Amino acid sequence: MKQSEFMKHRIVGGLQLSAAAVLLAAGTAMAQTDRGAYLIDGAGNAVRAASYGVCVRSNNWTPAQATEQCDPDLIPRKAAAPAPRAATPPAAPVMKPAAKPADMKPAPKPKPAKPTPFETRVDVPFEFAKSDLTADGRGALDQLFKELKKGPVTINVVIVTGHTDKIGSAAYNKKLSEARAQVVRDHLVNSGGLNPKLIFWEGVGPRQPVNVTKFCDAKMNRKQLIDCLAPNRRTTVEVTGTRPPKPAAKPAAAKPAAKM
Repeated sequence: MKQSEFMKHRIVGGLQLSAAAVLLAAGTAMAQTDRGAYLIDGAGNAVRAASYGVCVRSNNWTPAQATEQCDPDLIPRKAAAPAPRAATPPAAPVMKPAAKPADMKPAPKPKPAKPTPFETRVDVPFEFAKSDLTADGRGALDQLFKELKKGPVTINVVIVTGHTDKIGSAAYNKKLSEARAQVVRDHLVNSGGLNPKLIFWEGVGPRQPVNVTKFCDAKMNRKQLIDCLAPNRRTTVEVTGTRPPKPAAKPAAAKPAAKM
């Protein structure tokens, strides 16, 4: 072969090899195009390795991206649908107890009423220089007994205090005031039925005069002075206790509705 022909053949052959290399490179580039978890060719099919026949995975491939065509073993199988259950008869409805009407609710219990405080005082008069009960003195105590029976009264304490006027010595008046207190105390127990343990008594002489007697002047004659100081000759009785609470008023009966 001539040198000119040899060179022509070599150039043509080189061009053919170059064209084949270009087509091979283009095909390879197209096959390596990453369109997902697998390499796919220009026709959109997954490229398979010639030696193993498996799909060529991309660098981004994960088991979650497995396809039925390339990795059927990695596709989770759907569980078979369970056989239909027999229809369960509906449960019987639970019957709730009927609500009670509002008018059948128990009425609130009323609060217990407190006892009513009780206090009273009487003055039992005495004659000059005497400690015997007079008719007026018994009458005052009888009124006290009637008052205590109203309710009745639960007595807490009874204070009996004997008094005198200022005529006479302090020792005499002290003794006389105590005698007057004892007489009243005994009458409360014997005639009124009061508990002696609840009675406290004392005699104070002329130390607690009635206010109106401050005008009694020693310049008066004796009879005038005795009459002026009469309010001081007394025994006071003070009673404290409680009365039971008054019963609550009954609610008025409801009137029947008028007929239409």
